[in-house]
Amino acid sequence: MNVAVYIARKLKGDATSAGRISRMGTRIATISVAVSVFTMILSVAIVNGFRNEIENRAIGFTGEILMEAPGAGFVTDPIPVSNNLSYLPKLKQLPEIAHIQEFVMSYGIIRTDETLQAVSFKGVGQNYRWNFFSRHLKEGSIPVFPDTASSSQVLISHRLSSMLDIGIRDVITMYFIGENVRMRRFVVSGIYDAQLEDVDNHLIIGDIRHAQRLNGWHEDQVSGMEIFLSDRDRPEAKLDVIENFIITHSGDADDGVVLHSIRKIYSHLYDWLDLMDINVAVLLTLMVLVAGFNMMSGLLILLFEKTSTIGVLKAMGMKDRSIRNSFLYNAVAVALRGMTAGTILALIFLFIQKTTHFIRLDPSSYFVDSVPVDISWIHILIIDIAAVGILLMILMPPLKSIIRISPDKAIRMR
Repeated sequence: MNVAVYIARKLKGDATSAGRISRMGTRIATISVAVSVFTMILSVAIVNGFRNEIENRAIGFTGEILMEAPGAGFVTDPIPVSNNLSYLPKLKQLPEIAHIQEFVMSYGIIRTDETLQAVSFKGVGQNYRWNFFSRHLKEGSIPVFPDTASSSQVLISHRLSSMLDIGIRDVITMYFIGENVRMRRFVVSGIYDAQLEDVDNHLIIGDIRHAQRLNGWHEDQVSGMEIFLSDRDRPEAKLDVIENFIITHSGDADDGVVLHSIRKIYSHLYDWLDLMDINVAVLLTLMVLVAGFNMMSGLLILLFEKTSTIGVLKAMGMKDRSIRNSFLYNAVAVALRGMTAGTILALIFLFIQKTTHFIRLDPSSYFVDSVPVDISWIHILIIDIAAVGILLMILMPPLKSIIRISPDKAIRMR
C-alpha cells in the first residue's frame, strides 16, 4: 500500500479536544462541499430549464428565423411578400432547414358584451405544423382547414379566453379596420396555454385565406415565412448561410426579403435569460469560494492538530512531498464525499420537480407555471469535476506550509 495513502487514512481526529474540533471541521467541510455542489447543480439545471422551455415556446410561435418583407415590422399596414419566390424550392432543400411555413397577419378587435380587445389574427395554411400547439392544447381541438373552402375555426390562448370569457364552440365577432370596417365571425375550436404573455394575450390563429381577403391580397401573397432549423447549433451561422443563399439565388422578379433571428424577435426574453446566466456565474463562484474556505479551515485545523506527527514523520526521513500528499488525499476524500452527497441530493430534487412540478411560479412574471429543470449528465459531470479540481487548487497554499515545519520544533509541540 502507498505510505501516503495509509497515513491519509489515519489522519483522523483523536479523543482529545483538538481531535474533536478536527473531526467537526472535517464534517463541516464535507457538508459545505455537499451544499455547494447541490446548489451549483440546481442553479445550472434550472437556468438551462428556463432557457430550453422559453426558447421552445418562442420558436413554436415564429420558428428560429422569420423571413418577411423589408420594413414589415416598422409600419402599421401589412406588407406582403410573394410565396412563389424563384429560389424557394431549392431553399427548402438546404440541410440547415427542416421546414418552412407561411403566414398572413391581420389586426382587429374582438367585441364581447362586456369589453373590447385588440387582437392579432394569424392566418396559416395547410402546411402549418401544429406540433407546438398540440402539446400546449388545453381544451378542444386544433382547427381543420379544408381544401375546398375557408374555415371559420380559430385557436385562441387560455389567457385571452379568460380575459374575454370565451369557451370552446363559442362564436366570436371580430372587426377589422381598414378603409372600411369589416366584421367576421369565427368559432373557437381549441384553447392553447403556452404562457408566453407577450404573444398569447392577443394572438388568434385561423385560416390563411381569411387573412388574405381581409388584407386585400392575392393567394400568392403572405406576410412572411417561418423557418425551422434542422438543429439549434450555431443559429446565427445558419442564418448567414440562408441569407447568402437568398442573395445568390434571388432573381430580378423576386420580392425583397429580410431575415430575423429568434434572438432578435424576442430580444427581451434572451436579455432576461442572459441576466440569469450572469447571476448563476456569480452564484457558482460564491459557492466554490465558500466550500473552499470551509475546506481550508478544516485542513488547517487538522494540520495544527497533527503538527507533532508531521515532525515525527520528517525526523524519520519522510519527504515533504509524501507528507503533503497524505493531507491532500485526505482533502480529496472529504471533497469526494461532499460531492457525491450533493450530487445525489440534487438529482433527487430535480427528479421530483421534473415529475411533480411542486414548485410553482407566476406565468405572467416567469413565462412558465412551474420551475423548469433540465437534467444534463454532461453538465453535472463538469460541475463535479470542476468543483473538486478548484477546491484542491485552493487547498494547495496551506498544504505547502508543511515544508516550513521544523522537525525538532514540531516534536516539542507534542
